[in-house]
Amino acid sequence: MEEFHSGRSRLERKRQEELRESEKMEQEKASREFADAPRESGRSASQRYLDEPSRRSRAHEAAPEKASNAKRLQSGALTIVRSGTRLISLSLNRFSQRRASRSGRTKEPVREAGSEQRLKKQPVPKKKRRFKSKLIGFLLLVVIAAIIFGSQPFTFLLIGSDARPGESLRGSRSDSLSVMQFVPLSRTIQLTSIPRDTYTPIDCENGKKDKITHAFAYGGEDCTTSAVSGLLDQEIDSKIVISFDSFIGLIDEIGGVDLVSTGTFSEQDASGKANQYSFQKGKEYHMDGAMALAYSRHRKTDTDVARANRQSEVIQAVATHLMKPTGWSSIPGANRYMKEEMNLDVSFRQMMSAGLSLALFSEREHFEVEGVSERMNGIFYDFPKEKELKELRAKLDTTFYGTLKND
Repeated sequence: MEEFHSGRSRLERKRQEELRESEKMEQEKASREFADAPRESGRSASQRYLDEPSRRSRAHEAAPEKASNAKRLQSGALTIVRSGTRLISLSLNRFSQRRASRSGRTKEPVREAGSEQRLKKQPVPKKKRRFKSKLIGFLLLVVIAAIIFGSQPFTFLLIGSDARPGESLRGSRSDSLSVMQFVPLSRTIQLTSIPRDTYTPIDCENGKKDKITHAFAYGGEDCTTSAVSGLLDQEIDSKIVISFDSFIGLIDEIGGVDLVSTGTFSEQDASGKANQYSFQKGKEYHMDGAMALAYSRHRKTDTDVARANRQSEVIQAVATHLMKPTGWSSIPGANRYMKEEMNLDVSFRQMMSAGLSLALFSEREHFEVEGVSERMNGIFYDFPKEKELKELRAKLDTTFYGTLKND
């Protein structure tokens, strides 16, 4: 029995030693598994679940070593958490790097495309400059063409009728005759006055010679125009007939004119009342229609040339007033009034020529048909001097381009 009991005790001791060795092996194996858990990504959760009961049973059998196993489990869990956070941080870093590289690759083509667009857009300002230069060149050509078109000489006849206010022009005589020649390129306005008693052929009377003032009574403005053209050997481009009423109306239409008197004298008004207006040399006046008429028709204290000069001064004052910005609004009314009341017939080219000459502040030259006053059949006539008349015709001669031949 003693041998039996001793053999049994040996077997139990041996079994206990085997159990201890197996528990140690299991613990070592578990510790290795916890340490290598991040690398064992291929192991499934079900396998770990199945292993847990055997571990629990062995842990129950190995109660004295339970505390050491728990510490090892905690350390293994911490290593798993740390490895997981590292993996997450690494993955986030790689994702951010890939995203930055992609955004860099996408931005570079945009910059290249922008640079290409800028390179393509570089010629555009040149095109704009070319267009502007072409436009400027075109405008210059238009201005040059307009200057050439309007630089041709323009001869204008002013016929002043002696019809009193309220009287008809029919049967009246020309109280004054003035020929204005506008020469823009030479910046010259030539004014030629013709005495009303000048003895010259009248075409509408079959060439009969008479006082040129009678031509208006014979055939009106057309007869007077042909007589003046034959006398000066000049083509008359346009004409205007000014009566007392129309002269006063034109000045009042534009609101009056500003003039500096070139003489000291007194003059009657349009109705014949003497000394109604007085003028002092060098003094400036703002004249209405009636005052401007008195100023321009005075001739008792001087000559027809001086009167023609005053008439040209009034015309110049009218043109100067209309060219000012404050007078632009009066141009349509003045043009309409002259066409309706003064029989004005001026083409666009002629208006450009006259306007260009006035705008350039052209120098005014005054001429007169010189003559000798003699009585014939009891009537006084002014007989033109042939030599002086030829010289005057030469001075009035111009080229096609609007320059004086005698220059």
